[in-house]
Amino acid sequence: MDRPPDATRDVPIDTETIADTIRQALRFGSIRPSREELAATDEALRGHVALLLAEARRTTSPHPPDRYRLDRISKHLAFPLGKGVLSEYAEVPQRARDCQWLLAHFTAGRDEYKPRPGSVRATPTTGRRG
Repeated sequence: MDRPPDATRDVPIDTETIADTIRQALRFGSIRPSREELAATDEALRGHVALLLAEARRTTSPHPPDRYRLDRISKHLAFPLGKGVLSEYAEVPQRARDCQWLLAHFTAGRDEYKPRPGSVRATPTTGRRG
C-alpha cells in the first residue's frame, strides 16, 4: 500500500526566517504587542514548529532529540492560542522556545549552526588577576 507523500518533506526549511520569527516572539516580553501581532506570530510559529517537529521525528542522527520533549511540543501545538491577554503573552514565548529548541536540533544535525554576530567576550590568555 502506498502512503501519501508527507507534505512537510517537500517544504524547504528556511532557518533564517524561523530564527527571525523566534526573535520577534521573544522580544514581546519587552514590548506590548497587539493581539493581532501575537496571533500572527503564533500562526507563523505553529507552521515552523510543525515543520521542524516532523523533521525531528524523522531524524536518524546518532543523537536523537528527547522524545518526551517532542511529545510535549506536539501536544502544545494542538491547543489554539488562548483567548485572554495573559495566556497569549505566555503561550507565544513558550511556542517560540519550543521552536528555538527544535531549530537548534535541526541546525546542529546538519552542521548549520551559525553563532549570531556580535561581541564575543575574549578569554584571558594569562592567569587570574590579583
